[in-house]
Order: sequence, then C-alpha cells, then structure tokens
Amino acid sequence: MAVLSYAGDALWVIALTIMFSASRSASGETAGREKLVFLGGQAPRAIALWMLPTASFAVSLWLVLRAREAEGDMAVIVFGVRATLAALLALLHLRWLSQALRP
Repeated sequence: MAVLSYAGDALWVIALTIMFSASRSASGETAGREKLVFLGGQAPRAIALWMLPTASFAVSLWLVLRAREAEGDMAVIVFGVRATLAALLALLHLRWLSQALRP
C-alpha cells in the first residue's frame, strides 16, 4: 500500500503549494495593512495569512507518520482522510483569504 502513501503525499504537496502561494500573493496585495478581516474580526496580517498554511503543514507531517505505519484497510482509510483533509483545508484557506482581501 505504499502507492497510497505516496499518492497522499502528492495531494498534500499540491494543497500546501496552493495555500502558501495564495498567502504569498495576498501578502503582496495587503502590504500596507496591519490588520485583516479574519474569522469575523480583525487579526494581525501575519496570523490571517500564514496561520492555516503553517498549521496544515504540521497536520500533514503527523498524517505522513500515520500513513507510513498503516497497513491493509487502514492504509486506505488513512489515504481517504489525507485526501479529503488536504482539499478541505486548501478550500478553507482560499475562503479566508478572499474575506481578508476585502477592503
């Protein structure tokens, strides 16, 4: 089941690339602002732009360890969790960024 582990890694690489590149782009667009809209309130620019990608990276590392230990049916389940979570976190991050980029 090593193929599923590598496929999960690839999905996380894609999701993290999307999140970090979107944050980098948003960082350039919000250069003059100290605070951004974040979760219905105001937050410092660094937290609003980089908190979710950084936390997602940490989660991805933990899931890599779980995927390497999984065998049989558990490997398929872990792959499903990794694939779903990578996509959902990337979409959540893009939604948060769209709110943060509003003036």
